[in-house]
Amino acid sequence: MCCGSLHGINGAGKKENKKGQAQQIQKPVYAGGKLFSAEWEVGQETLTDNLNTTVYPNLVIRYGVNKQFEINAEVSLLTARDQASQKKNTSGIEPVVMGANYLLLSETAKRPAIIFSGQFAVPFLATKSFTATYWAPALELIFEKAVSRQVILAASGGAFWDGFSTHASIIYNGSISYNLTKQWALTSEWFGFINGTPQHNTDLSITYTLNKSVQFGATAGAGLSAAAHKNYIAINGVWGCFTERKR
Repeated sequence: MCCGSLHGINGAGKKENKKGQAQQIQKPVYAGGKLFSAEWEVGQETLTDNLNTTVYPNLVIRYGVNKQFEINAEVSLLTARDQASQKKNTSGIEPVVMGANYLLLSETAKRPAIIFSGQFAVPFLATKSFTATYWAPALELIFEKAVSRQVILAASGGAFWDGFSTHASIIYNGSISYNLTKQWALTSEWFGFINGTPQHNTDLSITYTLNKSVQFGATAGAGLSAAAHKNYIAINGVWGCFTERKR
């Protein structure tokens, strides 16, 4: 097996989970075909003064079928703590998420890369306490452009269903990444969900690329509007490898 670079697995796009899972950045794979990657995150999120969640872990598996098309699956094990409830702690697995990303247009000197991302959470693929009522799709169009060797800009927009309502939320994300060195990078994001009362959020991430196949990072975020979750902090990592030798 020949390991492939993690650079180029970056992207934009966030999704909200009804039970309070820490927000996850989408990472469309278009660095090359036959690329397999596994991403993990462990984090703590405060939703309100009485409710917080711990994710341990969130796990995302991705496989690049070819240079344009990726399939993925995601699972999250978490504990929700509700200080206002008699049953203070509830642990379990959220609905498993399956999806795909498709590179519509490659990046050129004059235009950004354009990626379509589609996912759906399967309501019955969860433990009893976290079973959703409906299938929960999320559809996004993602734009990404390297404006220099150090700076990458990304933006996305789309629709998201949370599995507990038939009404969709409008979702948006904007980010800027700055490569401090060949190994260290910073990313600042602004993202939100609009369905009635808007939820606006921001976060800051730092990543360290150990080698061509291993990356570690940490993220801290906060809500910017009254309806948004209060804050979260997490550590994460990515491992990626080509499943066949490059010719």
